[in-house]
Amino acid sequence: MTTPVRVDAPLALGALGVVFGDIGTSPLYAMHAVLSHDVIPRSADAITGIISLVFWSLITIVAIKYISLLLSVDNDGDGGIIALSALVIKDGAQRFAPFAVGAAILGAGLFYGDGIITPAISVMSATEGLAGIDPSFDRLVVPLSALVVVGLFSVQRLGTGSVGALFGPAMLAWFLTLAALGVPHIAANPSIITALLPHTGLLFIVHYPVAAFFALGAIVLVVTGAEALYADMGHFGPRPIRLAWFAVVLPCLTINYLGQGALLLGNPDQVENPFFEVGPDWARLPLVILASCAAIIASQAVISGIFSMTRQAEHLGYLPHIHAIHTSRWVRGQIYLPTVNRLLLIGVLTLILVFQSSSALANAYGLAVTSTLVLTSLLFIAYVRTVRRWPMWQVAAFVATAFSVELVFFGSGLIKIVAGGWIPLLIAAVLGTVMVVWRKGRRLLNAQYATLVEDRDRFLRTPGFTVVPGTAVYPHVDHGTTSKALLAAAKSYRAIHERIVIVSVETLHQPHVPVKEQLTARTTFRSTYPVRYDDLSVRYGFKDEVDIPAALAEAAVQHLLPPAENPWYVTSEAVFTPAGAGLMPGWQRALFVALYRASARPASRFRLPKHRTLVIGISADL
Repeated sequence: MTTPVRVDAPLALGALGVVFGDIGTSPLYAMHAVLSHDVIPRSADAITGIISLVFWSLITIVAIKYISLLLSVDNDGDGGIIALSALVIKDGAQRFAPFAVGAAILGAGLFYGDGIITPAISVMSATEGLAGIDPSFDRLVVPLSALVVVGLFSVQRLGTGSVGALFGPAMLAWFLTLAALGVPHIAANPSIITALLPHTGLLFIVHYPVAAFFALGAIVLVVTGAEALYADMGHFGPRPIRLAWFAVVLPCLTINYLGQGALLLGNPDQVENPFFEVGPDWARLPLVILASCAAIIASQAVISGIFSMTRQAEHLGYLPHIHAIHTSRWVRGQIYLPTVNRLLLIGVLTLILVFQSSSALANAYGLAVTSTLVLTSLLFIAYVRTVRRWPMWQVAAFVATAFSVELVFFGSGLIKIVAGGWIPLLIAAVLGTVMVVWRKGRRLLNAQYATLVEDRDRFLRTPGFTVVPGTAVYPHVDHGTTSKALLAAAKSYRAIHERIVIVSVETLHQPHVPVKEQLTARTTFRSTYPVRYDDLSVRYGFKDEVDIPAALAEAAVQHLLPPAENPWYVTSEAVFTPAGAGLMPGWQRALFVALYRASARPASRFRLPKHRTLVIGISADL
């Protein structure tokens, strides 16, 4: 019985830094955001009721929904809203496919909003502790926060591998500090323990319905980062995440929130920054430094998640290919996306300069969190109902517990749209538009290209071609037809290579495909020409890296195909005509063309050697 715990303990320590970084920094700003509303009473029963709602939010949404249920639903070991939507599309009823695609697009947009807001609110919450040391330091919060954020995004090109080993121990120290801060205040006001009883929160809702409605819109901040539990399942597995949650995170968060509540029972007016008030005066500066480190770790986890999610969305056809830099020689998943990094930095700095404080930014944060929670629950319901065949009473039980709480959170968050809640919705709308237009444009482009190809066998029987020595590799989606690049090159030069390799790349609705299952090869010899014609099909998961030269090398290792000696790689690109055919509205066509031209070139998309890659332009009319 003890062996699994010993095995999982190191992974659980790592999960503290990556998985729980965001939710672990919620005590910095959550209670301050809740009590910043004037309609919230400062009475003992109200404060105790708020702490009760905080605790039971952690239980229903995190412990029940994510830890107990969602971690048991994996897409080849991986999780997250895109992985879950892919799972519904792959295994669920087809009638849910449009909804799953829509949820993936909207969820990705909201996650981008989360990725912009989290660094801003976490870093600002930490630096705001300086005002408790000296009120004159308050003017340093914005410039210091901006400086920390610039430094954080500047080091992304170095990769997280070298600092990742420090995340777990640092967050362990942070969680233990959270507990240590709360214990003395609980001892001083032990009546706060009644907040652990569920009826305490319900009584607060009954006695103060208006205040409870406003409070719930901010209480949802205590579960920020809950989606990371699911999204990072592939990195650690469910057992270490569950161990870290129940052994460290939940107890320490509970003690700290109880401690903040106990402080407020004795000092109801200390609502400006209750997190830093629970610590002794002498520890204010060390606590600010530790909180800043925790905020950086939380931000790093979200940024890395944005990079991974972007790559997943790209492989599933939701986004154009974005240039990626691999920051580790050994770990495939560690990537740096310069374009995404710059956009995130601009977004975070803009929020810091516009909102000026974490409490003002909390209004924007809550709606992004609740919307993602609701979308994930809807996808989960679709999956367990159609694939797992849950009976209706089990679905109803889930709806009555976690999902109903999320709907209340979502409803209370809607009142903050004007105060800042529009920001994640705007980000989601912009990114969703980009995804929809990209998918539509690619579909129309592929349909147009389908009319330009011809049957492969008929092409190989076409007379008049000169056979030249060497090997040419053509990426192409369909082995039954001729590659556009091959057709254009052959007709232009009236020549073909003595060995032609057609490589089709397929991205499956699962995170990874084992190397032994990726490749399928077939060889065809034709008598018309002394040509060897090889078909190679390569299947990737949506988190795998596409690498055609590596696939050819692996095919030779597996004796599926002979080695390709210094091949030429030939691809095609669309060249858009000035006036389109009206297949897309003008603004959509302009957006798609801009996205297409900004996307990474085939040499980068397929990891082709640039010095041996030829690109042929094909006219396109949208």
